[in-house]
Amino acid sequence: MIEGVVIGRVWATKKSPGLGSRKLLLVAETGPSGVPTNRVVVAMDVLDAGPGDRVVVSFGSGARNALAPGSRSVLADAAVVQVIEGAE
Repeated sequence: MIEGVVIGRVWATKKSPGLGSRKLLLVAETGPSGVPTNRVVVAMDVLDAGPGDRVVVSFGSGARNALAPGSRSVLADAAVVQVIEGAE
């Protein structure tokens, strides 16, 4: 898992049927002190996060469980699983 800030959105003209209308977000990873690193990931949005939101991104099976609990057929490797509010 990583903590980061949503910096934008990626548009897809076609997606796997299991991903339907989910948004794809660009998330810039932040280090322990909140300073941005050079890592940017694309993650599926399950919480309606938007630009500027601080979020937690899960990878692998954690991401698949956030998108479709119990399913192994979802084709996603990263998902926004938490929006962090009020912490600076």
